[in-house]
Amino acid sequence: MTDTRSDILTRLVEIVATIPTVRAAYRNNDDIVEAQFPAAIVLDGDEETSDTTQNRQSTSTVMVQMTPDVLILNQDPNFGADLDPLRRELIKRVMIDAELNNLVAKSSPRGDGAIRYLGCQVGHAWLRNLHGALKAQFLFKYALKPDDL
Repeated sequence: MTDTRSDILTRLVEIVATIPTVRAAYRNNDDIVEAQFPAAIVLDGDEETSDTTQNRQSTSTVMVQMTPDVLILNQDPNFGADLDPLRRELIKRVMIDAELNNLVAKSSPRGDGAIRYLGCQVGHAWLRNLHGALKAQFLFKYALKPDDL
């Protein structure tokens, strides 16, 4: 039993936890207190297929594209400059992680699995104090094999 989607998301949490200065890393948990900043949250995101085959068996392998979001929250009046190194570390660690790349590659029988960085948005909000947030989005293309679930 293998769920590539779940394995990818679990690995993403492990990766963001290794970013220097990140104090806490979670999956789908938005109940973060300021004392945990900088904190990273992996949100599952969307999962879509591009399969348009009409007569395909329901147990056939289909390529899926998942687009999880990674939020990095930081409490600092100069949040833009403070988020830059976190952004660089996030992108680098996700894109070059051997285990993550292996999860995507081994799922695809034709080797057309992929990891792509789609971009990020930076903003700010108030809790007790001003804090900055970075939301980065990645695309993971992998094979979904219903018989393996």
